[in-house]
Amino acid sequence: MKHLLFIIILLSSIGCKHIADDKPAGLVPQDQMIQILADIHIADAVVDQKSGQQATNLPLTNALYTRIFQNHHITAAQYKASYKYYEAHPKLMDDIYTQVITELSKREAILKK
Repeated sequence: MKHLLFIIILLSSIGCKHIADDKPAGLVPQDQMIQILADIHIADAVVDQKSGQQATNLPLTNALYTRIFQNHHITAAQYKASYKYYEAHPKLMDDIYTQVITELSKREAILKK
């Protein structure tokens, strides 16, 4: 019985690992992620405008995303790992997207001038 209790406690402590400990190497900082996501949403709008759907113009989407990653000096793998991390932390992702909306609004205002 003692062994079973020990195993349950051990497995529980392993299963309760803090999410904060799972930061990927090369995590894109929030401020940079905001800019990247704003660029990605603009790229998606360009593709949608040209073809009606992203799925039908995957080469253009991939080319634009590659350019965005190059401009921000990150890799696609770094972006994906960072996005996955922020997605697993809803409060952080909510804060990021609040600022993405603000950033897109600022860019729109500049274009309307």
